[in-house]
Amino acid sequence: MWTSSRKRLARLEAAWQQPVSHSANLPLVTRYYDLVQHEPAYHRLPDQTWADLNGDLLFELLDATVSRVGQQCLYHRLRSPLADENALREFDAAVTLLAQQPVARGQALLALDQLTAREAYYQVDLISGEPLPTLPGARFAPLLALGLLATLLVGFWLPIFWLGTITFALTNAVFHFWQLQRINICVRPLLQLGRLYQAGRELQQTALPLQHLPAPLARLKALVWQVAFFQVEDNWLLELLKMLLLLDMAVYARCRAAVQREAPAIRAVFEAVGYIDCALAVASFRQRHTTCAPCFGPAAEGIQLQAGYHPLVPGCVPNDLTLAGPGVLLTGSNMSGKTTFMRTLGVSALLAQTIATCPATAYRAPFCRILTSLSLADSLPTGKSYYLVEAETMRQLLLACDAAPDSYLLLLDELFKGTNTQERIAANKAVLEYLQPRSWVMAATHDGELGALLQSCFTEYHFCETVTAEDWYFDYRLKPGPLTTRNAIRLLARLHYPAPVVAAAQALSATLATQAPPSSAPLPQPEELISAADSAR
Repeated sequence: MWTSSRKRLARLEAAWQQPVSHSANLPLVTRYYDLVQHEPAYHRLPDQTWADLNGDLLFELLDATVSRVGQQCLYHRLRSPLADENALREFDAAVTLLAQQPVARGQALLALDQLTAREAYYQVDLISGEPLPTLPGARFAPLLALGLLATLLVGFWLPIFWLGTITFALTNAVFHFWQLQRINICVRPLLQLGRLYQAGRELQQTALPLQHLPAPLARLKALVWQVAFFQVEDNWLLELLKMLLLLDMAVYARCRAAVQREAPAIRAVFEAVGYIDCALAVASFRQRHTTCAPCFGPAAEGIQLQAGYHPLVPGCVPNDLTLAGPGVLLTGSNMSGKTTFMRTLGVSALLAQTIATCPATAYRAPFCRILTSLSLADSLPTGKSYYLVEAETMRQLLLACDAAPDSYLLLLDELFKGTNTQERIAANKAVLEYLQPRSWVMAATHDGELGALLQSCFTEYHFCETVTAEDWYFDYRLKPGPLTTRNAIRLLARLHYPAPVVAAAQALSATLATQAPPSSAPLPQPEELISAADSAR
């Protein structure tokens, strides 16, 4: 149904101002990232880190894109942090332009609205440089078409040859319908190429920074005309010619060769269109949230976060942090905010280096690669225990920091909790002491003894709660120093545990608190932990 441009623009502008939350089709959205993730890059966010930072939910929050191409490019951008300040400034300028200039924004929205069909997800198949699938028996199609034409022409002199014409016509019709479903699948990536080309042309005519776009658009013009053949509908004469002369197979063969030849040009247009759609989505995010533009400084200044909050947590309490020199050791009870704050720092660093936008009032940091260990689990299919998964994960972090020191931000939550207390504290101390000179480290723990063991290279902070006879509450404020209160058993009482259970727990806790700590076992070295993980695997 035809809709006027004015109504379309009003609908698109309303969706941009307040996008409707919808569940993205992630297997299709991730196809572009899956294709290019193995290309050289400063950093690709590992699956574990993406999951720890709630990456899929973060993508859905930011996804105010219009086109399917923009969705795929936004997902790729969020998982590919940059270390190029000029590129991030250029992206920030495009976001600012779209936020402040309604005319340019309207032109971009209308151009991108052409690429909303599900088939647009499959344009990724055209940019890989790999040939499109071949059709079985395609080499016989020219012979069958020539045979029909030859017998038809000779039949004007020798009518007996028209029997051959009829035979070829029936054979070609059967061959055509046998191949029809395969052709429809193979041309699926091609069907949206004309719309991609048209969107690129319309975006090129705006005030947006797309100076490199004219050359690839010029190269695609001839290919787009060929692809248009598959989009002609309701033309009985053309359908008859397709069936008798197998034209669709011949045109597909030409398009197949042209796509492989022009893959770089298709990719350039694809990425340019996706770039503008990403900028639109980020402009929408900035309109809806308190954000700042990040500043990037030398490694010696460390990471400075002011009033940072997590955009996925409604009413999140903002906190400040400076992470320079010593690492940060977080203590506090469950639900007090430790892991959320670590995710806040990780999300701020990630968004700073991907979309030049931070959910904070100020952010200054060096470029860094983000690695996390926040939500590990055992693996039933591979038979790996929780502790083995932890050991292997930490082995990867140790090796990464050895290979590229001073370039990683590590966020670690309760390391080695899959083993006993004594060995957990020993392994924690050894690993954190080893990592601290090689990276920026924030680690959370319930083991108060670690603060004293690591006081030479870590600064302690804590979150705490208040428990009363009637209620308990958290203020979610980051506070300097170690945690000095213990409210876990009081919380059990507040949850109406049986009185004998609470009394027994309080008595034993008081007894253990008065006992001298056991003599510490020799601390394992990180090399021993790596060797242990290798042996276990």
